[in-house]
Amino acid sequence: MRKALILALAVLMLAALAALPVSAGTATKGGYTPPDLPERKPILKPTMEFKLPEVSPEATSKYAVIIGISDYYGTSSDLRYCDDDAWDVYYALTQKYGFPSGNIYMLLNSQATYANIMSAIDWLIAAENSGSVVVFYYSGHGSRKSGDPDGDGEYTDESIVPYELSRIYDGALAAKFAQFQSQQVWIAFDSCYSGGMNDSGITGPYKIDTMACRESELAGESSSVQNGFFTYLMVDRGMRQGYADSNSDGVVTVEEAFTYCSNNMGYYSSSQHPVINDQYPGSMPLN
Repeated sequence: MRKALILALAVLMLAALAALPVSAGTATKGGYTPPDLPERKPILKPTMEFKLPEVSPEATSKYAVIIGISDYYGTSSDLRYCDDDAWDVYYALTQKYGFPSGNIYMLLNSQATYANIMSAIDWLIAAENSGSVVVFYYSGHGSRKSGDPDGDGEYTDESIVPYELSRIYDGALAAKFAQFQSQQVWIAFDSCYSGGMNDSGITGPYKIDTMACRESELAGESSSVQNGFFTYLMVDRGMRQGYADSNSDGVVTVEEAFTYCSNNMGYYSSSQHPVINDQYPGSMPLN
């Protein structure tokens, strides 16, 4: 009896330890977007062909563009785990939420040029409809610039940074994302300064926007988790491993995953605070 009790207690202790987030260790990323990140001219010619998928039943009308850039043009601006982030999102969507692999475009490293990213977004707009589920996920450098560089009336604009170190500003993304007809859209940025990606169009009715940090903050990653902290908590542990399933119904909603991420971010960084703009009625299950 005593041995059985000791064994049972040991099993419970191991289960409790497994549920805790892994220690952050030292943040290594190239770690963060440097303040002097160079800005180069965009590559304007696409190098990929984006084909519309065959008409599919409504149940599989799910489309995603996933971008992960670890290796930038030149080595001094490289990150480490953004392509790993992208793969985690891909496996979450295909294995947990029923996204057909043929309805997902992955842009990794040198594929993620300005032209390819914009063409992929155009493909997403052309493919989706009001009954679709739409996901746009970006992991890579984020940047900001004063002086209203995209002409949207904001003095300071945030941007994502394509492979060639050009910029796609929030105003340009807002103009694209405002065209979505879908009533179930999840847009996510695991990048520095991403809390500023809140222009109307990026945000809006039927959209959930999740950002890795506040507008003035940096987003980190670590070799101990081999991810960006945000993607590790929200997607890898929250969605794929199911730790975010707070009501134990077997389905992790976007809101549950974000809450798990936000609640546990302090284990990794005291200076990174995830941000959500949720204009979706109810909870978004993705499946």
